[in-house]
Amino acid sequence: MIKKFVMALSSRYAKPKAEQPKTDNEVILKLTKGELEALLIGLGEATFKGKQVESVYKLAVKLQLEIDKIK
Repeated sequence: MIKKFVMALSSRYAKPKAEQPKTDNEVILKLTKGELEALLIGLGEATFKGKQVESVYKLAVKLQLEIDKIK
């Protein structure tokens, strides 16, 4: 019973943890739906060659997933 009480208090007054990037190379951005769509459209209108195509495709998929989360 005491354990439940302590756990309830600790969760109630605990400070929320800030989101940390998973790696040193990762950045967390907050973009609006319009900003995400603008980036996706820009990728679609640009020209890419060779090795760039795969990385741009992966980026486009990430952007689309974020747009879908907002809907």
